[in-house]
Amino acid sequence: MNVIQRPRPEEFCATMLDYIIDTDSTIAFSVKYGGKTVLEEEYVPDANYQVRVRRLGKFCELALWGVWCAGEASWQTNAAGTFTFFINGLQDSQSYVMFSRLQTKKEASAPGWLSEVREKVTRNGAMEYASSVFADGDKVLLNVRTLSGAVYPEQLYVHKGEKMPVTLDVSMERVGNILPDINEMIRSYELVKGSDVFKFLVDQTRYEEVQRFRYKNVYDMPETMTTVGSMTMKGNDESDTAKMFGVDRKFGVKPKDEYTVSSGVIFLQSDYKLWHNLLNAQEVDIWYEDSWFPIIVTKQNYERSFNRSILKAIEFTFKMADVEQNNLI
Repeated sequence: MNVIQRPRPEEFCATMLDYIIDTDSTIAFSVKYGGKTVLEEEYVPDANYQVRVRRLGKFCELALWGVWCAGEASWQTNAAGTFTFFINGLQDSQSYVMFSRLQTKKEASAPGWLSEVREKVTRNGAMEYASSVFADGDKVLLNVRTLSGAVYPEQLYVHKGEKMPVTLDVSMERVGNILPDINEMIRSYELVKGSDVFKFLVDQTRYEEVQRFRYKNVYDMPETMTTVGSMTMKGNDESDTAKMFGVDRKFGVKPKDEYTVSSGVIFLQSDYKLWHNLLNAQEVDIWYEDSWFPIIVTKQNYERSFNRSILKAIEFTFKMADVEQNNLI
């Protein structure tokens, strides 16, 4: 028996390598995670005397998930973990696997920031999150640039403990709390972790209509987007009707109003990647009156031109995920 290919020491779920084993006899293959056996199968070699264990990453994905950020930093203990692989009862290898719903060009050994972009636009009042995989002692430096060109550096986070993804609150409000002595408008701020930089450009424009949305991206990490266009509501009713005393009545009242919102102005081509993630995310929430409410995106008018000078607004329609919350907005 000879192992031709095995998963690398660090992997993303969607790009994880298959196991390829050269053998002329049936083998027992098993996987352990968190001290428990999560897979135990027997495989028979094919005509080429090979066993290929396919789509291991999709299997590992079932055991991983991210959580919403609570507070200044949230440890994503369930978004990544070490999987141990056994062949015929003997340990063959281990792989630190990170959640990814879709394929990525990132190197799992040095993933950097767990987002599809490295630059985005933020606004006053917007909530912002940034996630990365941290080992013990890893640090994040915050560099704030003002309109005058002044730079204010400050340490944002130091990780203590085992290796894991961590989500940080990096909103303008928190930046202001960390550097309260800045008395001029902020132009941008950067998060620096080693050689990885995430830049936020600050839009200081005042908008009449602002809606905030959060979603879990392809790495199941929280991210946010803000719309500055209009939002309209169209009433819809899916209630059942039946006769009662000869008169039609509604039973099982199911109001399912639909809301259509426009992104408003878009400044960066990279924003389209974020909008694409939001519109196709498994979990999306809207912020309304100091609470998050889960929604379902039902329709989208997403059109992106790869001509860098053309930046069209995005429009999408959503409804409340919980019918009983239909009257809250």
